[in-house]
Amino acid sequence: MSLHQSTEEKQYDINMMFVLFLFAVVSCFYIFQAQQLGQYEGNFMIQQIIFFVLAFAIMMVVLHFDFEYYLVLHWFLYAFGLALLAGLLVAPASIAPVINGAQSWYVIPGLGQFQPAEFMRIFLILTLSAIIYNHHTEYSGSKNMRSDFILIGKMFLPTLPVILLLATQPDMGSVMLVGAIFVSLLVVSGISYKILAVAIGGPLLAILGFVISFFQFPNLMERFVFSNMDPYQVSRIQGWLNPFENQDAGFQTARALTAIGSGRLFGNDGDQVYIPEAHTDFIFAVVGSVHGFLGGAMVITLYFVLLYQILLISMRSHNAYGKYICAGVIGLFAFQVFQNIGQSLGLLPVTGFTLPLLSYGGSSLVGTMFILGIVMSVRYHSKNYFFAHHKNQ
Repeated sequence: MSLHQSTEEKQYDINMMFVLFLFAVVSCFYIFQAQQLGQYEGNFMIQQIIFFVLAFAIMMVVLHFDFEYYLVLHWFLYAFGLALLAGLLVAPASIAPVINGAQSWYVIPGLGQFQPAEFMRIFLILTLSAIIYNHHTEYSGSKNMRSDFILIGKMFLPTLPVILLLATQPDMGSVMLVGAIFVSLLVVSGISYKILAVAIGGPLLAILGFVISFFQFPNLMERFVFSNMDPYQVSRIQGWLNPFENQDAGFQTARALTAIGSGRLFGNDGDQVYIPEAHTDFIFAVVGSVHGFLGGAMVITLYFVLLYQILLISMRSHNAYGKYICAGVIGLFAFQVFQNIGQSLGLLPVTGFTLPLLSYGGSSLVGTMFILGIVMSVRYHSKNYFFAHHKNQ
């Protein structure tokens, strides 16, 4: 037997599937609770059940496709996703209408709405992961600062067109998610920590300085910052940092905070507080209102378990490409959960993207299960090496 002989371990990740089943149950329950607020007509819970059945089927198909094939196919998928985003710029209003101030959706007769940004994020993870994998193959044994900057440039070039197309819609929430993908893969790409400290620490310090200046030096902010910004942007910032004093811009945040506060420790047994977009963007506020702090803690714990399962898959992968894919997915989900829950708690600005696996939405759910199918493919197609430790590229 060769020292490097390997065997396929084709096993389903039962733990991951069980966690996803729990998410399906929790999601449908709280969407049903959101329906009781009477904001919209229609049975969203039944539609969400249908979306979950479809999404689970897609996930099962995707996980049987060997993830290593994406090393060859990722540019085709990237080009396809980019074409869908670009198509929104030229599509007529009957196909790509403006919804909530953004032209981000295709309307497919008989099927509903389709948001290409959900799938572009998946294709971008596959592409950036392949770029990192191929770069380390090319520069094996010759890593230095120059090669690190070359890698950053390689990653930035395919990311920039995606950001520009999303910004023109405008969909700044998706722009932030693309940024989260880029940063998370940059962290695991192996570049110098000095570069990472500047690239990540600089923007974080700038945001912190902005928030401190907003409260400590309001007159200076008004004179030198807000006077040079669009009134819409100023109102969004005011609504985030002072939601109860700016009821127009901060209405959603104020209602979400009121709903969560009414839940206290065990939940609100009385009339539920009205929450705008309760079944989508602010589903966590419904959780807090119905089952209080304990309900919110349960949901957050469920997300920690999901991210832990993805981390285990990454650690068991025989292939560095699979590890990079898992890292990108962890970064995407962690930021999306952190931001969505943060906006419900008034800690972060309202961005308009959903809570993965919990909020209502076909495109979001199918896209999420698609990328989780790829993650499970990393586990399903893993290999064991006998009598030798396999060295990742």
